[in-house]
Amino acid sequence: MFSLPLSVALLTLLTVLLLLGLGQRVLDRMRLTDAEAVIILLLMIGGHFLPTISLTPRIALNLGGLIPFGVGIYLLVTTSTQERLRAVGVTLVTAALIWLSDKFLPLQPGLLDPVFSGGIFAGLTATIWGRSRRSAFTAGLLGVLLVDATSMLQLWLQGLEERITLGSGGLFSSVVLSSFLAVALTEVIGEVREAIHLGGNRDG
Repeated sequence: MFSLPLSVALLTLLTVLLLLGLGQRVLDRMRLTDAEAVIILLLMIGGHFLPTISLTPRIALNLGGLIPFGVGIYLLVTTSTQERLRAVGVTLVTAALIWLSDKFLPLQPGLLDPVFSGGIFAGLTATIWGRSRRSAFTAGLLGVLLVDATSMLQLWLQGLEERITLGSGGLFSSVVLSSFLAVALTEVIGEVREAIHLGGNRDG
């Protein structure tokens, strides 16, 4: 029986919800139109099914990995200078936190599993750094990709004989999950803070 990966199922569900007109408030805060959001989601769904090509006998490239990278760059170049600088800063902090957690914390399933840590770090950093949903999403995409590229470069410089695949299927799933987890975390924290603030004003 054919089953879709979790990342593709998530993207498909989000596309349907957007087509039904849901999630408009989040899109507004990300400064995306409905059309832009649907196109991004469809591109990311299609990216999962793109093939892997060999660049050299030791290096391969999963073409699907180029889609999240392209989406992240698009989000950076189509926003204001202030938001762009913030997104770059959040991305670099997220990448650094992922790298540090991978290097110094034990690898085991849980919140600091690489599948989830990118989204958590991106969401929390974006919340602290201006509560930007767009920066959270961008950092969830590019932060994970940056750490993967750094790891691949390290393996290459070490001269290891294993075949290196840039943008592997597992990486694609991690990028998708981390980007949407980052936005969801930032949104939830923002809503809670607004509710507390409004409650405090009523009490006053």
